[in-house]
Amino acid sequence: MKNLEVPKIGLRTIKTSLSVFLCLVLLPNEPFFACLTCLFCIQDTLENSYNMAKNRCIGTIYGAIIGLIIMTIFKWMTINIDSVLLRKLIIYISIAIGIIIVIHSNITFLKMPGAINVSCIAFLAITTTHAFGDPYYYAFNRVFETLCGIIISLIINKTIKPPKLKQIPR
Repeated sequence: MKNLEVPKIGLRTIKTSLSVFLCLVLLPNEPFFACLTCLFCIQDTLENSYNMAKNRCIGTIYGAIIGLIIMTIFKWMTINIDSVLLRKLIIYISIAIGIIIVIHSNITFLKMPGAINVSCIAFLAITTTHAFGDPYYYAFNRVFETLCGIIISLIINKTIKPPKLKQIPR
């Protein structure tokens, strides 16, 4: 029987775990998106961490704004429609159009293709999970949790034996 060598737990894994722990402690009621953000923002270099944090921040805010606009338009368009089926069809079409707007404007307006996925996730989280509830409260919390996760992960990544910044070849 061979000796199985268990790989060591890396520092990045420990920093990610610590960041998630702090999110759970500091945001005990709704830590999910903050914890998720930590998973993405602890990167192999500080530069990559900052870039990911920038994409998460701008992408989340942008997706939330577009989601709120679509939800406001949806509520205005369907205020006098009693048919649940017709209301659902209108919101599904609105969401599909919203995804096109989010993706296209991330590329052309924001010039941040790296934020497309995050923008789409925030947009879909707001429009699909709170289509008939209060999307404004949810959008605020979604952005707030993401910003908390960004701040916590960047502080942890920078203060606990920070990874090296990428060196630009000369």
